[in-house]
Amino acid sequence: SSGINAEYGGNKWRSQFDVVICLSQKPKFFEDKYRVFRRLTRRNTPAFGEVKELKEGEVYCEGNVRDLHRLTGWDPCQILYFGDQMYADLAEPILNQGWHTGAIIRELENEIDLLNSEKYQKNMHVLKELNYLIREVQRLLPDPTAVKYTEQWCIERKQVRTELRTLHVSPFCSTFRTHLMPTLFYRRLSRFAEIYTSNLANLVNYNPSHFRFTPVRQDLPHEM
Repeated sequence: SSGINAEYGGNKWRSQFDVVICLSQKPKFFEDKYRVFRRLTRRNTPAFGEVKELKEGEVYCEGNVRDLHRLTGWDPCQILYFGDQMYADLAEPILNQGWHTGAIIRELENEIDLLNSEKYQKNMHVLKELNYLIREVQRLLPDPTAVKYTEQWCIERKQVRTELRTLHVSPFCSTFRTHLMPTLFYRRLSRFAEIYTSNLANLVNYNPSHFRFTPVRQDLPHEM
């Protein structure tokens, strides 16, 4: 908290939160129901004594998820929990606690910058057009004629894919996609996180009292 105090000029940051909890030591916070909450003193040392309520402006440490629900009265279905580690932060809350979860993915910033670049957009447009032409020419033209066109377009498509891969800074290319398929990382992410962003500050302009995030429907192969 010393770093936050220096950044915001004292303890004013505490007023931005209903409850402040540190040193929760996941996964103990979710698994050990006998770990009690303790209030931190001005010297940042845990105070002794039973915590009967979690007060705004105070900082608490340790504790457990059952006491958090009991002392706050929060409905687990109304909690949105953010973390930057899929298994250490997000798996337990969404699978066993009924919380909504969001992931912080730092690598997302570079990837979005790349996706919005003119060169990437141009290559992606060409790739989509080639895929469309390959699919449609085989449907509309006789086999010998279709083969002539599709062979050339497949060569061009391979070249475009190679160009797209070289645009990535990381040698592993995209964190989320490998050609047409999502990566294993993204598959795990979609299981443990309902939304994801590169920085929690990106959500500051969304009013939590009325804004609802809805997923984009992805067509399955047999639905296209």
